Amino acid sequence: MSVCAPANVMNGRQGRMVSSGSEVGRYVYWSDRAIQRVAEENGIELAGRRTWTVGVSVPGLQSSFGQQTRVTRNRLEEARRVKRHIGTAAVEDLDTEPPASYITGVGKVEFAEFAAWHAQGGVVMHVQLRSANGRRVDLCLFGSKDNLRGFGPSDGFDNGWTSSAAPAIEELLRSRGTQNTSQWDDEQARSVEALKIALDQGFSSISGEHVGRPETRGFTIGHAGDCEFFAEIYTDVVLDPTRWRLEGESAGAERIMVGRPMWIRTQSPDAVVRYAELRNGSGWSRHRWLRPLRFLSRRRRAVIGPPAAVPTALDTPESSTAGAARRRRFTQARD
Repeated sequence: MSVCAPANVMNGRQGRMVSSGSEVGRYVYWSDRAIQRVAEENGIELAGRRTWTVGVSVPGLQSSFGQQTRVTRNRLEEARRVKRHIGTAAVEDLDTEPPASYITGVGKVEFAEFAAWHAQGGVVMHVQLRSANGRRVDLCLFGSKDNLRGFGPSDGFDNGWTSSAAPAIEELLRSRGTQNTSQWDDEQARSVEALKIALDQGFSSISGEHVGRPETRGFTIGHAGDCEFFAEIYTDVVLDPTRWRLEGESAGAERIMVGRPMWIRTQSPDAVVRYAELRNGSGWSRHRWLRPLRFLSRRRRAVIGPPAAVPTALDTPESSTAGAARRRRFTQARD
């Protein structure tokens, strides 16, 4: 996806990303499956301790008790419990040497459909950050479109280049970075391919057409600024500058992290920008529901009348002759 200006909040000299801790916002991505897996593997209680209520009936001196159920799910508290338990294992200082197991921070996140080969409904998210020492860090996260909120099924469009390295990225995600049987047989090569998917998927053959304009590329969905994110990292590499000469929006990449997001939360409710509205106008989301109705109103009405006499295959001499020949062959075969 397109190179974006760093939107993370840095605390000056140490290059540590600091979350604002805003209580007003919304989760544009939330993966129950990823969060539950990490919680089970690390002994994290997401819902807290169970509470009980006890009641006493005075006339009969009968007591009763039962489990109190939570009415509203508190995702914000679940996220805090995970971050508190993972602690310093979640990298915030981007100058920390790789590999990182988890990363948390704030930045502009761009979303696009992932044109995978085997799995359907994938989505790729890209964040570009800078460390305190100025090193560029590209975060490429792959997940499920089912976990994405704030976008519709028709926000993206299938058009442009897709990567032949998609199966290699699928294997990376499926094995959580433990297997690599692809032709991109080292982590730098596979990470570069992940970055190309995030930044170049859907581009056309016109050079420079999409620079700084991700909404013009196929598969792109939108972006959200100043998002808090928490992700599990499967590969984390610093590129060898003598080996790589990347072009386009990948040029200048230095450190690439590839993984899966657990959650992405906006700092404000209206932070999401849908590229479909940039392509089609601000009234697109409202008018698109009327298009099927307009289509139905334009349909030609059927004219009721006597059916036209259309000769069928059975009415032609050729078909009768062919049918007789087939019957003779069938009779001979049966005999």
